[in-house]
Amino acid sequence: MTTLSDANGVAGTNKGAAVADARSATSQSPVSEKEKILIGTWLCEEGPYQEYIANLSGSNPGLSKADPNNHRHPLKPGNALVVLLDAASTGEVEFNRRDFKNASELRQHFAVNDNTHDRRRVYIMEGLAQDFVAIIGGHFFMEPTFFQRQERTCVWSNEFTPTSDALPQPSILDPDSAFHLQYCELRHFNKAIENKPYFCHRTRRHMGVTSTRPKEKSTTGILRRKISWWCRKTTNGGWDVVILCDPQLIELEPRPNEVLERDARMIPITNPDDLKNDPFQGGYIDFLPPASRERASLKPRHPHGSMLKNLVHYFENHADLLDENDWEDPVTSSLFLKKIVAAHYLQLVDYIKAMLPSLELRLTTAWVEEQGQWKSLQTISRRCGNYSDDIEDTLVSLGYPLEVLHRKGRPEWKDCQKDFQYIYFRLKILKERADTLMGAMTGLASIAGNRQNLEEAKRVKRLNLLALLFIPLAYTSSLFSMQDNFAPGNGKFWVYWVSALSVVALTLITTWVLDSALNDEAQWTVPYKQMFKRLGFRSNEDESGPQRAGTGFYK
Repeated sequence: MTTLSDANGVAGTNKGAAVADARSATSQSPVSEKEKILIGTWLCEEGPYQEYIANLSGSNPGLSKADPNNHRHPLKPGNALVVLLDAASTGEVEFNRRDFKNASELRQHFAVNDNTHDRRRVYIMEGLAQDFVAIIGGHFFMEPTFFQRQERTCVWSNEFTPTSDALPQPSILDPDSAFHLQYCELRHFNKAIENKPYFCHRTRRHMGVTSTRPKEKSTTGILRRKISWWCRKTTNGGWDVVILCDPQLIELEPRPNEVLERDARMIPITNPDDLKNDPFQGGYIDFLPPASRERASLKPRHPHGSMLKNLVHYFENHADLLDENDWEDPVTSSLFLKKIVAAHYLQLVDYIKAMLPSLELRLTTAWVEEQGQWKSLQTISRRCGNYSDDIEDTLVSLGYPLEVLHRKGRPEWKDCQKDFQYIYFRLKILKERADTLMGAMTGLASIAGNRQNLEEAKRVKRLNLLALLFIPLAYTSSLFSMQDNFAPGNGKFWVYWVSALSVVALTLITTWVLDSALNDEAQWTVPYKQMFKRLGFRSNEDESGPQRAGTGFYK
């Protein structure tokens, strides 16, 4: 294991001095030996790097404990894979791959390699493990938040979380030495699963499920992802780069239930192998310039697998697209990483752009399942807001301006700033569009509610009309008292029916006239000529004056 000064060397003198200053600053209020043993052990094994974490825990309290949401994942010994991509510092750039499947192999590699080599090396670490973090961190002594932020999960919760994943102050960010990005990956499942929150079993990152498609028996999920990049230069013209990325999604927690097509019943998926997932629509569109016929026949196809496989594919097969002079700067190694993240975001933007018109079409054709549509729009609006926040952090982390710049000249495929600014612009537009649709849906909900109230009012009118038929009968009965000759069966019983039916007819005519002639403010609006015409009298003179349609009582 190399010491702190050996790890940074001449090229890293400034970083070594900063680390020494941090140690001297924390030595003024040193922690006890017992606390040093506990602090940082959640992130790496005991050793020099763990002591460094304990000394810096005062300036960054988040280093003291892990994310409680993880519990056992993603950190546990051996739960990682490190791939080394090695190339010479002169001549044509050609990276050779070497895998470190256990910590002992990686420790032996670093034992014979220090900061004086003249190679260009990219260490890609998939997953997190205390033993791997202790070895890599103990060799390079990068700032511990590099690993801490990769461990933190992005969980939407109404409860206060005791851990922080906040972006450091922009004034201390240096995208040429390290940065941290969050993004989303679309995954396609071969079954229609229940719509509820899920988490990746290994990384504990959140996966949001969109509306299932029972006819196709499939579901689309939006999986949260993270990736980190760090670099340093060596004394002999070489450089080292460390990339942290998430492994591929294998299993979900909690175990999802399958939604049946006919009756929407849910049955548990007992065998995890029955639920498979792959990239949505086969994966994102490649960001490389169109290949010639000869190059396309020589280069292997894009794997569209995990972030590790995709990065290895670009480094091994397409590093020659960049000039040899570009590879002298380690920042060039972050180009493929940024372009992959931008490609995932662009696919997500296109997916949301396709969802909104379908909801608009439902609003214009029929007002059905309004609660489900409202939930979908609310989810899209909330997610677009979160994605916009992530892109803002990305732009700040990479040192890009938030406003969209209209650059003149010929576009270049290596321009990452233009990609992220366009994504930021589109997400803001999509959120505004979703909010506008929610406003339109609110108006339609009000219209639907008014229609329902009108129908209820019409039903009440019918009941009132039915009551009008019985009121004259009861009144006439009480008037004659139904005794003596007017009682049923006697000679003058017919007088009751003539009187009762006459009163009913008079009541109906009176209510009809009032309903036709009075407006909502009880003002007389129908002229006498029009009223007489409705009663059956005809006139050769033209009618004038406002007309009012019936309320449905007699119409």
